[in-house]
Amino acid sequence: MATQEVIDYMSGLTGFVFDKDVLNRVALDRHVEESDPKTFDKRTQDLLTADLLLTAYLSPDVWASHSSKHGSYSRSVGAQTLYNKDKIYNYLLGIYKLYDDPKLEQLGEGGTVSFLDI
Repeated sequence: MATQEVIDYMSGLTGFVFDKDVLNRVALDRHVEESDPKTFDKRTQDLLTADLLLTAYLSPDVWASHSSKHGSYSRSVGAQTLYNKDKIYNYLLGIYKLYDDPKLEQLGEGGTVSFLDI
């Protein structure tokens, strides 16, 4: 599980609100779960951003809102809508190409996503 500092840092990389489990998964995939975000180089920052954008790209166009309540305390996060997934895809693809990241193998040519048979 990623440290709270890593989770907080990753939460600010995009304009999207991600579940803590998503942030943990991305941190584990990039092996930064125990790192100090102040030491992240530009490559790590960019690839974490691209991974989060890939999650947004693969998500439904509209994400449901979330609310939690405990006693008199309540917190709500409104719904998010993706209007132009092409821009997100092109941005994350550019990052993966810049660093020749292995995740490029998951993305097919011509702007499509390839799924592996399991």
